[in-house]
Amino acid sequence: MQIKDKVVILTGGANGFGAALARRLISEGARVIIGDIDKKAGQELVTELNQNNKVNAIFIFCDVTNFNHLSQLFDTAQNTFGGVDVRIVQENEFYDQTNRWIKIIDVNLNAVIKGTQLGIQYLKKRGGGVIINTASMSAFYPMRYSPIYSTSKRAIVGFTQSLRDLKDTDKIRVNAVAPSFFESNLTQWFLKSKEYGQAAKKFGFVPIDDVIDAFIRIIQDDKLAGDTIAITASYKSKIISKSSL
Repeated sequence: MQIKDKVVILTGGANGFGAALARRLISEGARVIIGDIDKKAGQELVTELNQNNKVNAIFIFCDVTNFNHLSQLFDTAQNTFGGVDVRIVQENEFYDQTNRWIKIIDVNLNAVIKGTQLGIQYLKKRGGGVIINTASMSAFYPMRYSPIYSTSKRAIVGFTQSLRDLKDTDKIRVNAVAPSFFESNLTQWFLKSKEYGQAAKKFGFVPIDDVIDAFIRIIQDDKLAGDTIAITASYKSKIISKSSL
């Protein structure tokens, strides 16, 4: 799939990595619907992306745990750009880590499932498309000090693999990206913790461009379906199929 003129829905896209990914998508010729809970940052980003009086991006306030908010993203894409071609699930970096563990499951897993259900519904109208979920290397190397987070990310990998047959039945490719630590607002929060800081030093940081490249590769490579691209400091990227590393 070529990115030019494709319509992308990107949640958690107002800041940090999400914003960087939005800029890359726009530079490749895509049109992007950005959903996030940070109104100020989202509106500023859209102003930056919409130059020369051309609407390349639209910002919609979106709490990913709210099904009506998610529906508004897809309705806006349908009504403004004629449909949806790519759905990217990126965590919101302003997510409050002090919330109860159920909030982690709601944001990292339940919202992904709800968004995927909507994505499939709208992508079918376009004759197929791409859904990309954000996992983490903690799915394969669980962190003892963050068991719920690791569990949610492992579930994303399994969920993604389970939908591989959609490529054959509906021409919809569902894949995931599982990065190690990279520079973001969320990572800066992690580093305040001694245990997270030690893990970051052990695994190292990956360049943000390598993570963005993985998302772009999934959109463009029609062979990828039900796969996860793992990104670590020791190797740029590695495709994980089924359950083997």
